[in-house]
Amino acid sequence: MTRRVIISMLSAILLGASLATAQTNVIVSRSTGCTINPGYTMADVVETARNFAWSEDAAPQTVLVLEGVAVAGDNPQYDFILDSFFPSYADMVEKVGTFLQRQAGENGRRGLSGVATCNDNVWIRSVRLATPIPEDVTIAPLTAIASTLCQLNGASTADAVALANTYRENIGAVGGVVLTRRFGGPRRPLNSAVGMRFIFENFAAFGAGMDALEQMAPTANPGNPISCSTGTLSRSYRIYSQNN
Repeated sequence: MTRRVIISMLSAILLGASLATAQTNVIVSRSTGCTINPGYTMADVVETARNFAWSEDAAPQTVLVLEGVAVAGDNPQYDFILDSFFPSYADMVEKVGTFLQRQAGENGRRGLSGVATCNDNVWIRSVRLATPIPEDVTIAPLTAIASTLCQLNGASTADAVALANTYRENIGAVGGVVLTRRFGGPRRPLNSAVGMRFIFENFAAFGAGMDALEQMAPTANPGNPISCSTGTLSRSYRIYSQNN
């Protein structure tokens, strides 16, 4: 079983965490590609992952399982991405270190308990909040995420954040982030590209937003050098959140 997927970046704030939990508007994601073991399905992965007992000293802020629906580009062949979010690099180092030490003491047994095999080569990214989700909005446990890779072409990250906010409004998403790659993944010049990720309340909201977008007359801004590529649509399963 091989389904092409792409990692879609969200912050814990976008998934319902209080704004008070973030010290800055930048958090950290740690992600790995995983393959479903023979005899199991995505439903088995989600159920197993949601039943994992996180301890307070090792738990990320939020954990997602991301499965591709329509994936753009030449992304690696994984069945899903296991994506964890932390409020800072220091917190990530502490929590992951605790988890790995505890795992080693249990003969290397992993949290997915045999239903999937995950790559040990992780991706670590900085995630900049463009549009936090309003506190009165509830995101479904299974929802849609749209994403794209954008070349800055000399523009700044702040310019990308402003453009992400415009895109979010146009497609009817309730939150969005801009992410920069720091460690792992394809080689690219630093500060040359960013990812944009947009979360919807549910799949119905994604459908309504895209229909509304298609009725708008496209407009170009010749003063904006940022160019974005074909989008990707993913399923996001919320596995764990400190606020739920």
